[in-house]
Amino acid sequence: MSQADSAYLEILAFLRRARRRLIAVESATALVASLAAACVLGLGLIGGEAVLYTSPGWRSAVVSLAACLTVAWGVRHLWRHLSGKLSHASLGLLTEEVYPQLQERLTSTLELWHSGRARRLYSIDLLAAALADAARIAGRLEPRLLVDWSRLRRAAKRLTLSGAVLAASLLLSDDLAAAAYRCLHPTREFTRQPRTRVAVQPGDVEAVRGDDVPLRIELSGSLPRTAVVMNRETEEVPWQQQEIVVEDGFFSGSVLGGRFTAGTADTLAYVFENVRRSFSYRVVAGDGESAVHRVTVIAPPAVQKLRLHYTYPAYSGLAARVEEESGDIHSLPGTGVDFRIAASKPLSRAALVVDDTVRIRLEVTDNRAKVDLVLGEPPWEFAARSAHRYFVELVDRGGVVNRDPIRYAIRVVEDLPPRIAITVPGHDADLPESQQLVLSLEATDDFGVGRVDLLYRVGPGGRQQQLRLALPGGDSRGIAALTHLWDLSNLDLLPEDRVFYRARAWDNDSVEGPKSADSGEYSLRFRSLYEIMEEVAREQEEAVLTLEELAHEERDAGEQLEEIRRELLRTEELTWEQKKELEATLDRQEERALALAELAEQMARTAEKLQEQGLGSEELLEKLQEMRELMAAVTSPELQEALQALRQAMDELDPEKLAAALKEFSEDQEAFQQRLDRTLELLRRVLAEQRLDAAVAQAADLGERQEQIDDALQRDPAGGDERLSSQEERLEGDTERLRNELGDLAETMKPFSPETSSGLSEESMSMEEQALTARMREMMQRMKAGQRQQARSLGKGVEEDLGELRDGLDRLRDDFIASEKARILDELRQAMGDLVELSRRQEDLQRRAEKAPRSSLGAHAKEQFALLRGTGHVVERVSRLGEQTLSLDRGLATTLGYALRGMQQGGQDLGQRAAGRAAGPQLEAMGYLNEAVLLLRQSADDVSSSQMPSGFGEAMEKMMGLSEQQAALNQATQRTMGEGKFPGKEGRGGRDMLAEMARLAAEQRRIQQALGALERELRGHRGAQKRVERIERDMGSVLRDMQRQRPGPQIAREQQRILQRMLDASRSIHARGFEKKRRSEAGTDRPYAGPVWLPTERGQSRDRWREAMKQALEGDYPREYLDLIRRYYELVYQDLSETGVQLP
Repeated sequence: MSQADSAYLEILAFLRRARRRLIAVESATALVASLAAACVLGLGLIGGEAVLYTSPGWRSAVVSLAACLTVAWGVRHLWRHLSGKLSHASLGLLTEEVYPQLQERLTSTLELWHSGRARRLYSIDLLAAALADAARIAGRLEPRLLVDWSRLRRAAKRLTLSGAVLAASLLLSDDLAAAAYRCLHPTREFTRQPRTRVAVQPGDVEAVRGDDVPLRIELSGSLPRTAVVMNRETEEVPWQQQEIVVEDGFFSGSVLGGRFTAGTADTLAYVFENVRRSFSYRVVAGDGESAVHRVTVIAPPAVQKLRLHYTYPAYSGLAARVEEESGDIHSLPGTGVDFRIAASKPLSRAALVVDDTVRIRLEVTDNRAKVDLVLGEPPWEFAARSAHRYFVELVDRGGVVNRDPIRYAIRVVEDLPPRIAITVPGHDADLPESQQLVLSLEATDDFGVGRVDLLYRVGPGGRQQQLRLALPGGDSRGIAALTHLWDLSNLDLLPEDRVFYRARAWDNDSVEGPKSADSGEYSLRFRSLYEIMEEVAREQEEAVLTLEELAHEERDAGEQLEEIRRELLRTEELTWEQKKELEATLDRQEERALALAELAEQMARTAEKLQEQGLGSEELLEKLQEMRELMAAVTSPELQEALQALRQAMDELDPEKLAAALKEFSEDQEAFQQRLDRTLELLRRVLAEQRLDAAVAQAADLGERQEQIDDALQRDPAGGDERLSSQEERLEGDTERLRNELGDLAETMKPFSPETSSGLSEESMSMEEQALTARMREMMQRMKAGQRQQARSLGKGVEEDLGELRDGLDRLRDDFIASEKARILDELRQAMGDLVELSRRQEDLQRRAEKAPRSSLGAHAKEQFALLRGTGHVVERVSRLGEQTLSLDRGLATTLGYALRGMQQGGQDLGQRAAGRAAGPQLEAMGYLNEAVLLLRQSADDVSSSQMPSGFGEAMEKMMGLSEQQAALNQATQRTMGEGKFPGKEGRGGRDMLAEMARLAAEQRRIQQALGALERELRGHRGAQKRVERIERDMGSVLRDMQRQRPGPQIAREQQRILQRMLDASRSIHARGFEKKRRSEAGTDRPYAGPVWLPTERGQSRDRWREAMKQALEGDYPREYLDLIRRYYELVYQDLSETGVQLP
């Protein structure tokens, strides 16, 4: 084979390779294009199937047609692109188109190499050379470059696009996927599915009653705009519907009590809230719906009954109780709380959950649970007044827990501390002279007062002392009222000492311990005698000044009224200015009357103050009382009536009536002036006597205080100097004040008694000569230097000098009283003699006038007027005497006035020669003169016996007897109320108790009547009378309580207070009858003048007081009564011993 042939064969091999490559590429392109067409046709077919849901026949035909079209599309492509392009010539041309450098050598060679004609026409060598060149060039060419790959790429793109669209459609649409499945199985029969598919979770479910049931609704396929949730309890009732907007995921309505919680395009969440009963449900969306599911409701365990058994602490006094209405706990610490719980179904376990943290397990038996707890003990330790909550947790045997349990409150009630108040006196006060103080206390506690103490100390820095007070009997819950007679005499108080005291109450809390509370602190000040007397003197000096001003104003007013009366008589009318002036005068007259009434009350308070402090003699106190009554009587009812008549006449504008009213008022005003002047003079004299009494009492007080200091120096030789020095310093100041007071008093007494004035001056000078104050200062220096023996020696000397001063002043007072009494008695006797003589002469004149001839009656008339003038002189003397003493009978002035009136009328009748008519007034005048003599004699007797008022000893004995009767009655009342208890809430007393209470009430009424009789005997003695009146009122209150059908325990407390007041009153009555006069005398040897033998009773008389005390203490009285009786007898016995009165 030639080289040209080999080249030719190489060219043919190249063309064959190119043909195969062309066929492969075009076939691939046809296949890809067919597949792309198949995808497009398939998408259309699937879409049509999804819409039309065809039968298997139609579906098979359509699928076959689609397959044919797909094959035809591939064949068409191969025919179009391979037809006429597979020959060598076509391939050569294709090669030359792709490789122009061949310059048609390849086509030329292929056409001419085997052509005989060409061999003949052209050179063989030239053809071989061209062939060799073509073979050489073809050997360097790649067949793949001859193929047009662009169609394959375009077909692949179309296939990729259509395939992606198909795949996405199938993936994104369940309907298309289902339609594709049906198209892939064209001959199979399919049931048509709804366009919307609904799936619900959890399907059938069990739920606990009260819980929420959540649903998850999944939608697929065609999503409708809305979905409907349907439910019903039974098949007999229609479905209830609730619509949900699917597109937006919003809830559009509520029928079933459910709620739409969240949603997307194909997934919704729905909740059936607070399910109570079982029900069926389904979900409908578009043409699809879910299966019917069932929610079975299970009842959770629940508390059917909660019972709390309370057992309170014993100290509270509260009875145990059972609470079934509420589980709230409000109680005291230490209270036992027993829980008893009944559940609605059997339980596996139960617990009390406190504040969601503390869990207390309960003992479970079937459907019951219980636990016993104590407030304040673990695990129930709660702070008082703190708020906590608990609930009962129940778990049934299926593990279901109770839902929404009730939460109950736990509140530990605080046992509050007690409260106590001192109600009497309830303020800072002065200690009375008896150094005994009645304290009234009120202690309160919610569950009872356990103890009451009285805490006190002498001075701000003194040692605190404690006194246990007895609690009243009966129930101590609520208000416990205590009354205690506090005796401070054992504290050895000195003037100006202060006792600070307060009360402390303890409750009876036995769980957390007793709590205490204190009352306010008050102080008792032991006032010095000088302070009291200075206060009294200041008040009385102010009263004197006020009286002087009133007297001066009264004289001016009298003159002014007289001028107005004369002007009215002259002009018969008053000007406007005169009317206003008269109205102002009358207004001022009323003000003066009110001022006098206030002065009278002030005088009464002063007398009471002196009496409470034991100052002043009984005679002086009686004078002060009479002065008060005299002041009150100055403004007489006649003056008030005249004042009202004058105002009425001014309103009527009648000159005659006004003039008459002015005249009458002037007369009454003149009498008012006279009474006011007399009161002023008497007050000056009484105040002078009072100052003299005060000076004596002050001197005695100085001696007693100095004696106390000296005794303290001897008793306690090692300490207390600072306090004693302070007391001595105050004593020195009081001594200097007394010296100055004696000088002033000497000047005051000059108008009344020059002798007494001289004696007071001498005593004042004697105090200065004895250098009492200088020696007291030296004594203080000795005490400060620790020289107690020397200080005591000085104190003894000062004590003796003060005793002499006291005795000297006491003698001056006694001499003054005796001299004044003697002078007044002389004047009274002289007045009585004069009145007797005038009465005798009046009787003689009346007899002679009856028998005298008519012509001589003129001489008898002159004699009658002479007797009238003589009686007037006696009246003036008695009037002046009335300004010096209060002992004159108050009816004396009226009696003498009637005598003067009768004499004047008799003289006028005799002057008219009417002897018969004159006899009546003359005899009447004689009678009044005799009556005046008797009144003067009674006044003289009163002056003589004014040291001690009569009747006080008898009144004291009566009060003592009534006190013993009251004590026995109190004991019987307590016994009755203790045995019979109280009716109603506080006991079960019946008719026997009420009958006994009626008998006791009758006995109490008898004691009250006897006390009323005693009060009438004490009239005129204001202090004692008021005490008895107060006791009588208290008895009336007790009687009312005893007569009730439901007597209470307050009766015993009130009766005890009555007994205390009766004991105090009897001692007060006794003390009013005596004046403390202690006299020290040195002992001397005296010969025995008695019998030579001694009697078996050793000459001692029976001590009836001690026998009575012993008999009383042997009675079956309560302890506190025995203390009161003993203290009463001891005080009275001590008073009787000190006064030197013979013991009964």
